[in-house]
Amino acid sequence: MRTAGEGAMGQQDEAHRQERGLRPFLFGRTLSGWIDGGRDNILQLRLLAALLVILGHSLILAGGKGRPPDPLSRLFPGIQTHTLGVMMFFVISGFLITLSWQRRPELWRFLRARFLRLWPGLATCVLAWALLFGPMLTVLPMERYFGAGDSFGSVYAHLAGNLSLMKVHPMLPGVFTKVPVPHYANGSLWTIPVEAGLYLCVAALGLVRLLRFPWLTSFLLCMLFGWLVLWPMYTGRPMFSGLERFGVQLAGFFAAGSIACLLRDRIRMSHGIMLVVAVACVAGQRTTHAMPFTLLFVVCLVFWLAYVPRLPRIPRDVDASYGIYLWGFPTQQVLVQAGISNGWALFAVATPIVVAIGTSSWLLVEKPCLRLKDWRPRRWRMAAARTPA
Repeated sequence: MRTAGEGAMGQQDEAHRQERGLRPFLFGRTLSGWIDGGRDNILQLRLLAALLVILGHSLILAGGKGRPPDPLSRLFPGIQTHTLGVMMFFVISGFLITLSWQRRPELWRFLRARFLRLWPGLATCVLAWALLFGPMLTVLPMERYFGAGDSFGSVYAHLAGNLSLMKVHPMLPGVFTKVPVPHYANGSLWTIPVEAGLYLCVAALGLVRLLRFPWLTSFLLCMLFGWLVLWPMYTGRPMFSGLERFGVQLAGFFAAGSIACLLRDRIRMSHGIMLVVAVACVAGQRTTHAMPFTLLFVVCLVFWLAYVPRLPRIPRDVDASYGIYLWGFPTQQVLVQAGISNGWALFAVATPIVVAIGTSSWLLVEKPCLRLKDWRPRRWRMAAARTPA
């Protein structure tokens, strides 16, 4: 007789055999099929996205005349390495957050889970830099640092803005004043309010039952994205400027992830599909449709990496990506201030440091807090136990 373990291994071998051949290569599976397969590379994808952000920021923060060009912008004009990482984060976030609501459409649990995913890690980073590392690095006397601050704001504005998840404040008084990108203590924080706002949008769509109509909701999201992002690209009259415009683009990537979730029974992903999209994207770079091709490539790349290739597992399923993203920018600024002036050298030195910090953040802060997402007061549990099934 075969043991349960041998049976499971036999099923996996059969699944591996079914994935080989021309038809699976060309057409693969639907996203629902990949999800039901029970294997994904989402942790590896998030880690890759975080490291892309670190690499892109390294090339910018090192500055100087010897600043190396961004390698990605040579292939895809208008896209830099760190922006690709952030786009990948938002696509997979839109997919997973929408899936989370569809599986358990409970408002308070959804909001609690989202808060516990974002806020504890953010609060740890913001408090540590404002109250510990900031005082050590500032050029201001302590009474000014904790008092009026300087022309770039006060430490209390930094705390209140960032901890509220509503208004980003990336500067600390007197910190990082003599680096190529001065005064920015943490330039990565600006995406957090965007992410939090999009979580609320998913909850709102769920409450009004729109997520029960996937084709209608997908059509509405496509129309909104076309009006806010694609139309300004073609007309040359952007509706937003600076970070606002990039924030709207990130919302579009989040929406693309949501659409992929809503239509996961219809959307397929395979090596062949990814190859066709990549070739079309490269060929389209010399046309007026370069940016839409690039956006499509980024979205397809996320789902291809998330499900199709077989990547090595991350030990103990450690999700260090959020901690890497939060702590990377200020850590890199410290290294630049210490004298590292080459972008690739900065990336090589910063990466092991921020990976260690991100791992610690996951194990000590984020993972313990996420255990509370299903917590209920004892009297609620007792009442639920007394309720007849």
